[in-house]
Amino acid sequence: GRVGEERREGRAEGRMSRPLAGGKNSLVKEDPWPPLKLVIMGAPGCGKGTHCRAIVEKFGVVHVSVGDILRKRQHDGTDVGDQVAEYLRSGRLVPDELAIDIVKQELSTEECKTKGWLLDNFPRTGDQALSMIDLGIIPHKYIHIEVPDHVLMERCLGRLIDDETGDIYHKTLNPPPDDPAIRARLVQREDDHEEAIKRRLEQFHDNMDGVVDFIEDIRREFDGQVAQEDLTRDLLAYIKPDAPLYAFESDRPPLTSADDVRAAYEAREGQCEDPVEPEEGAPPPPRAPP
Repeated sequence: GRVGEERREGRAEGRMSRPLAGGKNSLVKEDPWPPLKLVIMGAPGCGKGTHCRAIVEKFGVVHVSVGDILRKRQHDGTDVGDQVAEYLRSGRLVPDELAIDIVKQELSTEECKTKGWLLDNFPRTGDQALSMIDLGIIPHKYIHIEVPDHVLMERCLGRLIDDETGDIYHKTLNPPPDDPAIRARLVQREDDHEEAIKRRLEQFHDNMDGVVDFIEDIRREFDGQVAQEDLTRDLLAYIKPDAPLYAFESDRPPLTSADDVRAAYEAREGQCEDPVEPEEGAPPPPRAPP
């Protein structure tokens, strides 16, 4: 009867208004799969900042940018801050030990443990990648955005950053709004000058060879020259195609242990004849991307 229909409609409306997952009123149990662990890499000017914000908004992971943390530390008035400022002004990388310590501190927070994380341009060297493995910091997926150097140079030289919101503009390619308040906040990074950009690009390419050896099995390259919205869409689909939940356990990406990653690396380098066999019941190694 009418009462029964109203009750059924009320239950349907209640279901539609409740979150799919998370919280005591969710329709399904919280996804027990561990929070996402991601790395995004790319040379200066490739557009990581824009895509990082989209990834954080979509998946709720914590954005961990060693570069942003260092740029804040250079103004803290400490001896370490002064040293960091000198490294950044000259376009040189900070020592591996400092970068690794920052990552260890950030990823040990409760927020990163519960929400997952997005490491922005780390690891930058082979030693940093090796330290990640030794510390058991193993990403599920590794995103690499490719852009030619001459395009990167143009992007960096014209880059403008809103010092309050973090929004990124470009003098000609993506001009800021005609808003006096916004324009008054715009700054250029101290290392966005031609000499420092050239040095940063050279260092990036030289160091990436050592990094790629460790993450080859989980690495996926994306063309950073396609339209921004198209690249963002592709990145989100690659990270977790059926977000926010995996319907079946078989759809979930296999996890990789530090031992698996190291064994695969050593096997490729010829340091051991065969990869270490995973323990019984352990998840399979990551599938190579199509």
